[in-house]
Amino acid sequence: MSTMAASSSSDKRQLVFVFFAWKALLFCLTALCPGPGYDTSGLILIDSSLDRYTNLKFSSRFDQFVLNLFRWDALYFVKAAERGLMFEQEWAFSPGFSGILNVMGRYISGTAAGTIQYYVLAGIIISTTCHLLSVLILHRLTTHLTGVGWQQSRIPFVASVLHILTPASLFLSAPYTESLFSLINLAGMLCYAESRSAAKTSSLGFLEIFYKLSSGLLFAVATTIRSNGLLSGLVLLYDVTRYVPQLLSMRLGIHNMFRIILTCASGSLIALAFVGPQYLAYLDFCNASGSAVRPWCEKSIPSIYSWVQSHYWNVGLFRYWTLPNLPLFLLAFPMLWLLVYSSVTYLRIGYAQPLRGRSVPHSSNTSGAKHTPPLTYNLPELALPQLVLAVTAATSFHVQIVNRISSGYPIWYLTVASWLFDVESERRTGGQPGRAQYTIRAMVMYAMIQGMLFANFLPPA
Repeated sequence: MSTMAASSSSDKRQLVFVFFAWKALLFCLTALCPGPGYDTSGLILIDSSLDRYTNLKFSSRFDQFVLNLFRWDALYFVKAAERGLMFEQEWAFSPGFSGILNVMGRYISGTAAGTIQYYVLAGIIISTTCHLLSVLILHRLTTHLTGVGWQQSRIPFVASVLHILTPASLFLSAPYTESLFSLINLAGMLCYAESRSAAKTSSLGFLEIFYKLSSGLLFAVATTIRSNGLLSGLVLLYDVTRYVPQLLSMRLGIHNMFRIILTCASGSLIALAFVGPQYLAYLDFCNASGSAVRPWCEKSIPSIYSWVQSHYWNVGLFRYWTLPNLPLFLLAFPMLWLLVYSSVTYLRIGYAQPLRGRSVPHSSNTSGAKHTPPLTYNLPELALPQLVLAVTAATSFHVQIVNRISSGYPIWYLTVASWLFDVESERRTGGQPGRAQYTIRAMVMYAMIQGMLFANFLPPA
């Protein structure tokens, strides 16, 4: 036990070192990027004077670094942090995250109302810190999903390194919700894994109750940060359906009945987190009379989020399927394929033993087995959210953002990490570099290029 603890502690120290080394590289590239970019919105918000370009020319590298992370959706988050939600379309951006920026920005500035720069700096600190914590949470979570052998013990470390090098790039350090969502969503999955470990006995214990409710609460908070947190409710839904055969055959014990009730209560927190902000927006916009009432207020199920996404950004089923958007689909295709492939593989093998994970034989002597990740396929339900995410990304919203919002899902990291051990096995037998190396090289190249495009306010975003 002490050896395993020492190994885990060593892994965490190495992860922290790799994290700061990678961030240092990205931050250096960010600071060296020129000018405000083709869109000067960030510069105008930071410096409203007519001499803004002269001031920018003589500003410090740190000030330019802060400006270069104040891009795209960060404008909405930071502006809402400064003066609250004012316009309808701002409800598409997490009010919770903007509230956190507001508190942190005022704390850093030491005044009741900080300037824009302080809110941007608060976003950078929060996102970078959350990314680091997310890496450590992923390491703990993936340890639950792997075996106890040497290879399996190294897979969580490699998967966590991949989370550091994720294609989300600077989005995980800018005033964006991706880092915070990743931290909370992965923490929710970790609590769910702990609840399943605590459920090995027939009786319903305190730890199982605590972890199950904690998972629902964390998924609920993740939903208030990003709407795709709602997909994590599929994990709890699967947990309920496991008991359907027992329920139909009237063999459901009292403890399992309480487990169903507990899981439903946990899932209801997620639904409440999604509906709650919609209700607050309804009170804000739909209490007026006459022509001032917004069109979405009159729908049978009024949802400001759905309305804003559809009306302002043309988000909807197959709306993005146009010829001019083909390059964006090509850009997102590798991640879409990876999300689907890893999910289907994990589900296909894991559903064969839905109540217990089981090691899958791994042998490099079998042509089919060499592509099978050396994992124990515990908790296959954790693959459901990322599978549905990939499908909805391809059909219903701006597909290119899948390269950054995929950062909060664990199974594809595990799959690529296991591929790397396949490569090591093939190399010892004279094989050639495999898909793991090409995938990791592509991730690193994309993260660096995407980071520089982001810092220069250039698409894709």
